[in-house]
Amino acid sequence: MPDIRRLPTDERGQLAPLLNLHSPADAAAAYYALDHPAERVELYVEYAGNGTPRGFVALAQTGLDLFRRLALPFAAHPLGLVNLLRQSLRPRQPVLLMLPLEQEPWVDGLVDLSDGRVSDVYRLHTSSFQPVLNVMVVAAESPIGGVRFEINSASGSHAAAGANWRGPRYAEVYVDTDGEARTRGFARSVLAAMAGQLLSERRIALYRVDEMDAAAQAEAYEVGFRRTGDRSLMAQALLKVEMSGDGE
Repeated sequence: MPDIRRLPTDERGQLAPLLNLHSPADAAAAYYALDHPAERVELYVEYAGNGTPRGFVALAQTGLDLFRRLALPFAAHPLGLVNLLRQSLRPRQPVLLMLPLEQEPWVDGLVDLSDGRVSDVYRLHTSSFQPVLNVMVVAAESPIGGVRFEINSASGSHAAAGANWRGPRYAEVYVDTDGEARTRGFARSVLAAMAGQLLSERRIALYRVDEMDAAAQAEAYEVGFRRTGDRSLMAQALLKVEMSGDGE
């Protein structure tokens, strides 16, 4: 039987040796494992025979979805990923599953995936950063804390860029726009403002861009983001009943 236990968040530091804290590929897992508010995350850990952690899954309440938790596993082999998800997920309770795209086949037969989105992970290169001067960009308080940047008019909000999360070294940005924003360059303006803000905080911006969104890819490149080579899948995941540990 796999040795998988829930880890008290005051002991979460023992997961740090598993992660490369300087790698964009590990940045999201590192944030949710080590830095997400303790009252908003559960950690399930797979232990090796000598008692040291060798994989984990973080189940986090986030601003991404008010009703579904984010499930972010960190596993080096298929069996470890399967065992972690079997122990941490519950039947009929969908989650937002985020994992490296190459690990999608590992969960085949374990969960039902729907509404999947494949993204390329971009990293801001400071030497290529291109600020954008747009007097319409204003700073505002983000609903989850920290500053974000917006372009608004009397008709409503046209574009906004903020951070999904902020870690000690990296932060992941998002951009929300309406139909008018791209044609007027608003998305690029708020993205550049957010990237500059993170640089002032001594953080490096990461940006997950939908692989089908050519316009967003071009905007990211113009601001100074470059592909890391990492690709991720975000999808709703529902544990199949026959695979649950309690047989419900």
